[in-house]
Amino acid sequence: MSGIIKLLTDAVANQIAAGEVVQRPASIVKELLENSIDAGATHIKLLIKDGGSTLVQVIDNGKGMSETDARLCWERHATSKINRAEDLFTLHTYGFRGEAMASIAAVAQVEMKTRRQSDEVGTFIRIEASECLEQQICSAPVGTSIAVKNVFFNIPARRNFLKSITVETKHIFEEFQRQALTNPHIAFQLFNQNVDVFDFPIRPIKERVADVLGRKKIDAFIDVNEPTEIIDIQGFIGAPELARKTRGDQFFYVNNRFIKSPYFHHALTQAFEGVLEKDQFPTYVLFFTIDPSKVDVNVHPTKTEVKFEDERHIYNILKAAIRKSLNAFIIPQNNPEFSNDSLGNWMKSDPFTQTPNWTDFNPSNSPSNSQRNSYNPFPNTDKGPRYQGQDWQKILGPTDSLSSRFDETTRFQQPAQFPTTTTTPAAPFELKGFFTLGESYLACNVSHTLHVIDIKRAQQHLFFNQYSQQLEKQKGQSQQLLFPRNIELPAAKLAILLELMDAFSFLGFDLGHFGGNAIIINGLPAQLPACNEQALIEQIIDDYEQTAGDVKLSKNQSLALSMSRQSASKQALARNKEEFEYLISELFKCSMPQYTFDGKQIYVTLGADSIFELFNKKKRL
Repeated sequence: MSGIIKLLTDAVANQIAAGEVVQRPASIVKELLENSIDAGATHIKLLIKDGGSTLVQVIDNGKGMSETDARLCWERHATSKINRAEDLFTLHTYGFRGEAMASIAAVAQVEMKTRRQSDEVGTFIRIEASECLEQQICSAPVGTSIAVKNVFFNIPARRNFLKSITVETKHIFEEFQRQALTNPHIAFQLFNQNVDVFDFPIRPIKERVADVLGRKKIDAFIDVNEPTEIIDIQGFIGAPELARKTRGDQFFYVNNRFIKSPYFHHALTQAFEGVLEKDQFPTYVLFFTIDPSKVDVNVHPTKTEVKFEDERHIYNILKAAIRKSLNAFIIPQNNPEFSNDSLGNWMKSDPFTQTPNWTDFNPSNSPSNSQRNSYNPFPNTDKGPRYQGQDWQKILGPTDSLSSRFDETTRFQQPAQFPTTTTTPAAPFELKGFFTLGESYLACNVSHTLHVIDIKRAQQHLFFNQYSQQLEKQKGQSQQLLFPRNIELPAAKLAILLELMDAFSFLGFDLGHFGGNAIIINGLPAQLPACNEQALIEQIIDDYEQTAGDVKLSKNQSLALSMSRQSASKQALARNKEEFEYLISELFKCSMPQYTFDGKQIYVTLGADSIFELFNKKKRL
């Protein structure tokens, strides 16, 4: 009787392994770039087409491979990085598993040219679906060139799961930026559809960070440098002005390997508490140097998940180091009453068993005239400094009550211009009267029922209706700028903007591609107040990226939702009788006035029956 268990062929085994290693074209980019870096390259060029699905090619000037190595590198479990299991705890290279190249060759058509400095000729190899179709000598420069074509050509089901070209291109850009950030000693170039998108020459690390993140102000990056016995933390955090409302420019590296760590991200957000608003995320690029034996990178094939031997202590050190850098940035270091050495003293006296005692270096006793009271962590050009003259110890000290404060100077800078909507009202509208509750709510008697309205949500809902209609009708009103402005966007955002250029015009933007990463702004939506145009466009793209993955939203709905949020946040709320009446009447003309499109409640009701029940609920007999 024959058995039912059979050995899989190498080709099938490689395709199965590729499911973990090659999740999308960006995975191929990651593996090839890391191999080029391990090979000692000083110049790496990446070429992609159609989001990497048609072509991913990496060309480097590394040490190259011999004819034997060029063939053997495509076999499973073939690697030059380790020889035994113990080597996993002394890793100084990116790759070590010996699976990536075999997995790539299993799901794509691959061509490679490579030559060592000591060889007169190079080696050419062509592979399809793990089968070597051709190998011969060729002329080639020193280094290696690998072209991966038609990813998942032999697995149509996997190819169908790829996202749009724009989304896949964005993932490749992100992976390319991760590698460029941690290797400033290597020149990187990226060509998309034969267009030079990124060109990062060899530069000091701080300048490389500014180049990659698309920020021209190097001074906006705060240095972090904290060597300890457990871990060395170096890198940069963005000044509060670089904070964003979506995650993106946040990078952790362990021994130059990019990782994802929600745990350490929480330490960052805790350190920034009180400095940033609740809906903002800090910018940071941080490099951890730690004994390889104290960290395990062999957790997942993507190697972005790692385990630390002493995470809790590293958490405390990280949080303390970030607070120290923020203190030094906000309060000048030449202040004799304040010294950064106090963090080091705390570390020596307390062997990392508790969170820092910030009273040891609280700036409360420092002279007020030495503080940067004019520094504004919440830049807003059309509203002026929000915390000008405020004592910074209230920011850098306990911050539990900060978020509950209300700044009267930021409210109602100009009358609101509410959008109109032509939606047929769901029920007869009759407004009997209204009054405000605090700063955010409006109580009104509509059709003999008490409604308590969230003013900001109501305004956002009306904006959403207007922008949805503009996108549907493909017509929007634009206010032309007196002097057109040129802005430069990061390549990842530029790719999305170019795809949405028509939709932006329907919203009222008058934009043009000026070549490279430059965009010219000729006009803005008529209902928007004066604002920072670049920050506005970047934030709309960020919000769009966050909502575009929701299967319940169409592209137009996602974009309208993003635009309405930005418009509502930048527009002054209603403040007089006419504006309140207009807001209420327009809201109740909507077919669904009680909820925003993303499901948030706009108002609550309290009718006579409900009031009667409240009074009689605990009536004594």
